[in-house]
Parts: sequence; structure tokens; C-alpha cells
Amino acid sequence: MSTDTAVHCIVVTPEKTELDVQCDSVKLPMYDGELGVLPGRAPMVGRLGYGLMTLNTGASQERWFIDGGFVQVTRDGVYVLTNRLIKPEQIDRQEAQEDLRKATEMVANTPETRAVRERAITQARGKLRVSS
Repeated sequence: MSTDTAVHCIVVTPEKTELDVQCDSVKLPMYDGELGVLPGRAPMVGRLGYGLMTLNTGASQERWFIDGGFVQVTRDGVYVLTNRLIKPEQIDRQEAQEDLRKATEMVANTPETRAVRERAITQARGKLRVSS
């Protein structure tokens, strides 16, 4: 695959580089929607949401849960910085439901605790959306 017709996608977590692949397209969960990246996309920086990242290569597709973070699209590639990268089948649906229950019951009486509560709710909902 030449770089003119491919997207170079690199995903980094605090522990390591999780992915470093060439693909036809990348779809990412953004804080306020979804972002599709094809070769030649204009450069940008954005805030990631909690949800499904899809890498398409020919007829195959790889799917991953993105745990928030940031993305930078450059002429050279797509750089994803996230807390965790998880295969959807590794997400325990019951655990995600319990996380959502705990988050909705969390006391949020200061701006800081409201932010923590909202993040936990959004994260649990994201996991529930992509879990089997």
C-alpha cells in the first residue's frame, strides 16, 4: 500500500504504542460525534470520546474501544493518544452496566465531582454501546 492511498494510524497509550498500521480508512469516536479519515484528509486536532474506532483495510475491518484522549491528523498519519485500547469482545457488559449504575449514583456537589461523574457516565455508556 503506498502512502498516497493509505492512512498510517498510530495508537499510543500511557504504557506503549498499541497499533502502528497502514489502512484504507479510520473512523474515530469524537467528543461531539464521529470522524472519518481517508488518505489526504486535511490536518486537524480533536478530542476523542469513548467509543468504537474502526480501521478498514480492503474487505477486512478491525474494531477497538477507544477510552477518550486526543487525535492529531497530519499529512503523514493519524496519531491517537488514548488511555486504553480494548477489543470490544474483551469488554464485560455486566461490569460496564455496574460502572454506569455506580456513576449515576455518585454524589456530585462540586464542579470537580460533577466532571468526574459525567466522565464516568460517558465512559460506561461508550463501553455499553460497543460491547457484545
